[in-house]
Amino acid sequence: MEISENDAMNSPIATSNSRRKSGRAVRAPQKFVPDALPSSPANPNGKRKRRDDNAGDDIENESASQGEADDDEDEESSDEEEFREAKKRTRNAVKNHVAKKSKFNGAASRASAPAVKLPNRPRKTAKPRKAIIKDLNAKGLYAEVFTSDTPSDIVANNWLDQYKDDNPAAMAELVNLVLRSSGCEIEVTEDDINDPDNVPNRLNDLQEEEKGKNVVDYPLLPKSKSSHAFRTSLTAFFTYLISAMHTTGVLYDDIALIENIHLWVTTMSSSYLRPFRHTATVVALSIATSMCEIAKTQAASNAATVAQLQTEKGKKKGSNKARIDDFEKIIAKGEESRRACENTIRDFFDTVFVHRYRDVDPRIRTDCVDALGQWIMILPEIFVDNEYLRYLGWMLSDPSGPTRHEVVKQLEKIIRKKDIIGTIRHFIERFRARMVEMAAKDAEISVRASAIDLLDMIREVGMLEPDDIDTVGKLVFDSEPRVRKAVAEFFCENITDLYESKIEDLGGEEALEDAFTSDEAEHGSPRLGWIKLKCLAEVLLSYDSDSSEESASQTTHDADQGDIINAGKLESRFSLASQALYDKFPQLQDWEMLAEYLLFDHSAQRTGAAGSIEQDLRAAYKLDEKEDVILLEALYTSVKLDLASADDHEKLKDAARKRTSKAEIKAAQESTARRLAQLIPLLLKKFSANPITISTVLRLEHVLNLDIFQQLRQDSTAYAELLHQITTQFSGHADQRVLAEASAALLHAKGFEDLEEVTEEQLQLLWDNTLDSFRKRFPKTKHIIVRGDSRADVLVELGNAVVRIGKLASISDPIERFEAVPIVKAKATEREKMTVIDMLFECVGRGLLQEADSEIDELEDRLVSAACQASLFYFMWKARSLRECMEAGTSISDRDLDRLKERKNRFKTALTSILTSRADADDTRLLATGTLLDLYSLSTTLSPTKLAKAQGADHGQNMEMDFSDPYAQFSTLIEHIEPAVQQELATIFALLEKKFAKKARKSLEAPADDDEPEDMDSEVDDDEDDDDTGITDADRRNEILTVERQLCDLTGKLILAILAGVLDAAGSLKGKLCARIQRNRHKLGPNFKEVVAYLDDPKMKGAKKSHKSKAQQATAEAKKAKSAEVVEEEEEEEEEEEEAEAGEGGDVFADLEPEEGTGEISGQRDLLDEDPPHNTNEGDDDEEVAEAQGEDVMGD
Repeated sequence: MEISENDAMNSPIATSNSRRKSGRAVRAPQKFVPDALPSSPANPNGKRKRRDDNAGDDIENESASQGEADDDEDEESSDEEEFREAKKRTRNAVKNHVAKKSKFNGAASRASAPAVKLPNRPRKTAKPRKAIIKDLNAKGLYAEVFTSDTPSDIVANNWLDQYKDDNPAAMAELVNLVLRSSGCEIEVTEDDINDPDNVPNRLNDLQEEEKGKNVVDYPLLPKSKSSHAFRTSLTAFFTYLISAMHTTGVLYDDIALIENIHLWVTTMSSSYLRPFRHTATVVALSIATSMCEIAKTQAASNAATVAQLQTEKGKKKGSNKARIDDFEKIIAKGEESRRACENTIRDFFDTVFVHRYRDVDPRIRTDCVDALGQWIMILPEIFVDNEYLRYLGWMLSDPSGPTRHEVVKQLEKIIRKKDIIGTIRHFIERFRARMVEMAAKDAEISVRASAIDLLDMIREVGMLEPDDIDTVGKLVFDSEPRVRKAVAEFFCENITDLYESKIEDLGGEEALEDAFTSDEAEHGSPRLGWIKLKCLAEVLLSYDSDSSEESASQTTHDADQGDIINAGKLESRFSLASQALYDKFPQLQDWEMLAEYLLFDHSAQRTGAAGSIEQDLRAAYKLDEKEDVILLEALYTSVKLDLASADDHEKLKDAARKRTSKAEIKAAQESTARRLAQLIPLLLKKFSANPITISTVLRLEHVLNLDIFQQLRQDSTAYAELLHQITTQFSGHADQRVLAEASAALLHAKGFEDLEEVTEEQLQLLWDNTLDSFRKRFPKTKHIIVRGDSRADVLVELGNAVVRIGKLASISDPIERFEAVPIVKAKATEREKMTVIDMLFECVGRGLLQEADSEIDELEDRLVSAACQASLFYFMWKARSLRECMEAGTSISDRDLDRLKERKNRFKTALTSILTSRADADDTRLLATGTLLDLYSLSTTLSPTKLAKAQGADHGQNMEMDFSDPYAQFSTLIEHIEPAVQQELATIFALLEKKFAKKARKSLEAPADDDEPEDMDSEVDDDEDDDDTGITDADRRNEILTVERQLCDLTGKLILAILAGVLDAAGSLKGKLCARIQRNRHKLGPNFKEVVAYLDDPKMKGAKKSHKSKAQQATAEAKKAKSAEVVEEEEEEEEEEEEAEAGEGGDVFADLEPEEGTGEISGQRDLLDEDPPHNTNEGDDDEEVAEAQGEDVMGD
């Protein structure tokens, strides 16, 4: 039988006056006593008395039981003894009571089951804190904080107890903690603490003593692994200390404590020693942050108490005045404490932050930014005000990148807090322009990316102007991949807004459902995704203000390169933008829908009256020619990334790969390849008129996996059709981009053996058609080499044919076709009997410039450049063929070798005539120079000595060349560049060097004192001053990059020839050109410096980088100076002896002295007659000086 609470209230224990007739007291039931009696032994009315520490609840209990207190007092005194006896009996009964049997799911356990006592689970104990540093000399509070395993909160409470016992001693420990944390081992005493007026003087004394030690390293510097933990422990101690002061009331009762802390810390924060200043600032900021937390907690507690007060006042039956008075006292005390905290916070802000936010040390400024951001988030009612927010705005222009980055991150946190957006509107309007500037032009990539994210948040709340949106959106074309990736989401949101506005103008999505085909899966049917792709193309086109100039520059680049190895790797800005948008733009991921959209015929007649929704809808997704270009680039990117994602999926771990089987991935790749092979010919047919679009379509073949066609023989017809379309475009276009992409596609096809037969058929057809076209258009005059004897249209056709020959020669062996003698009639002229290679030499000879003719010079130079490239490919293939014969042991006739020498001499003569007949560093002269250097360097690959070393390395043994072998005659092909030609090369190098220095506004080193002075202001430079008028900054940057690339290309070829031993290796000019190249190695930028670095000793380049400081390296070098001089003298003597013995049976190539020039070359010997630079590391010294100066500027 259960006993209710009402029965308990009427039990004999509860009503002690009820007695039996026998006089014995009524015993309480044993089952009831354990729950009722121990809970409230002093309250016979059954009311639970609350704890004394809760004043509000005590007031409520007292007011509720006020009417019954007097009546119950007499009953308590009379029955107290009887109550104690009953309580004692109850405890004994509870101890001897049999425990209830446990139940499972409501059912009692079996009676026979023995009671099982489970072992007590060991309590989890908190792991002791690891020591931050290992300092055996640490003592006092410093040791407790950093070297012991005691938690920071316990250390703070212990110090507070110590402070209560001995104020000066504890305060001295606290100040010494800050001093030791800054690396200072000098301590303050209790006398210093007792004299607060002398604090500045005492700290000045400490500074003077520390200044003599030249301490530059202190614990807070992020140079060691423990620096972060040290900083965390230091700030945690002060955070717990302020919290303990608040909890115990010392913060409000003993104002002198916080005032003393403030005095010492703020005085140290203005020290001219960086360790003092930085450490004290970190401590002060952590104290202020802790005070902000306390003020926030106090404000929340006051708000809750105010709510209770309002509730008490609003009671209908009458409020308790005593309770209201207590509430009001609590609120008043809380407000007083909150105001004290806020005053302390403002004191720290005015004395520390206001001065340190512009400190010379960027780390201190960054700490200030981080602290201010925390204060704003903790106490927005105080710090979300222009008085404090303006500091963040000012620090957006901080010279330190990490500080600016920290400001942006703090602003992101603030804007995420939606309830304060309206308050900071004025701040955003004031500093919005600076934020946009940071996103577009900041020097730090991380800052730009974070600024873009910040502006995206500002755009979401509607505080970004349309012009600012366009400025940020154009960053999708930025050169930095990280910036493009950061702006992708921002850009896609703009596209979505434009798309939604178009859909709304057309009547909404519901109205458009009937206009579209009901089955969107049908290939080629319009769909809503087309409108979004149209929006993408429109926005990209509007942002691409220089699309025409970009196309022209790409054309020029391809023409200058003349090499298809890099074709397709230089992606357009639209392709790069599509890569950044791929993950954020779902329509780009569906490349088949994009291809169908591009193949859609917008010109076909459609049903629908004028002004109908069908007509408006077709106008909404109709593409123009420029938008086709953009979406074709997007298609190429989409296909490439789709195939790449499938490859990446196969590389995933087993757990992730289980979701999709290998068979499914392979099937998807096969389907993609087959579908792409069908779409490429269709795209080629539709966009064949525009070279820009056709080159983009041809690039799609590069990503096509041809292994699929090797495995699926039935699809060979589709592949053959694809190759046929590629060769058709190659024959029908003369644009460099189309030819480069088509050549790269054919080269890609040649890499698959099973498809070689189909590919070779197409290549043979291309060779026949191209050579026939070349012979038909070849001049029929007797003097073919004469420049200007052909009409402009003939030169155009002839140049196109030679360009195609050069492209084919770059991917296919042309030797047999170039050397084949044509089958002609008996009365054929000498021109008709010429081989193709001889005809190309004749075209190269037209580069001799005797008299300028502006009408045909450009066409003639184009023909000459193409002939030079095609001829060089012939010699490259020839060198490869001869090397293969040497390795295979095949004999080579002397006649073939003599014919090769004769052709090489003809080619050299024609190239030299181009160099000597021109005064400026024009494109044709530079191309001929590079071709000539490549020709000389190419011959060194036929060196019998090098071949012997290569064969010996392959067979794992040392082999000596038998120079009686017939292949030793190949050494006659290796020639040194004549001194006169070397001077001409130096002249061209000097012209190009000056040209780049002029455009890039860089200074050049003057010649040495023992050299003849150079004319630093050439005619070319004077002419360029006139050409710079009216040129935009973008055009000027393009010109600088073009000239820099030309300079690096020429320098690289010169260095290659020097290393090959065919240039600057013998004679009176030995070493002159090498010294001339190195003269300005530190003046013309990092790219040029890296190219020239190949002239350094390979042993020095391969040496491991030293981890010593610059001072240590300088000391080590000084110790080696004397021994190095002795070694150099000995090496020079040995080299002279080796050179003297070389002609007596040493190196077979040592006696190959260059022939003396004929005098036709106009050189400048003064460019070479100079000593090597005295100090090749002068730039490094300048950098060290600059770093030292920078440290002084940003130092103390």
